[in-house]
Amino acid sequence: MSAEDKALREIQEKLMAEMAAKQSKEEEVAKELQKIDAMVKQLLTNEAWQRLKRVELVKPDLANEVKLYLVQLYTAGRLARRLTDDELKALLAQLSERAKRDFNIRIV
Repeated sequence: MSAEDKALREIQEKLMAEMAAKQSKEEEVAKELQKIDAMVKQLLTNEAWQRLKRVELVKPDLANEVKLYLVQLYTAGRLARRLTDDELKALLAQLSERAKRDFNIRIV
């Protein structure tokens, strides 16, 4: 084997190791998201869960923020029952208001 072949093999092995590490990290993230989804599904009624999944299609950031907020409430012991669809609507409105920005367009 020439020196170039050895160098190419080392580079190839390094890239394969990086890809494997990246894939395992992505799998861990997916598992964590599944755990969060399972927990949130237990905290919401069926209608509220369906609404949250529809919101997730349109505004994934807002849906993730709601999920994390609900998990925090549950772990803090401040959420003792399942949230209804109307309560989820109010929560979505509250969190989306916080995220809104006012845009001013000035013509100079």
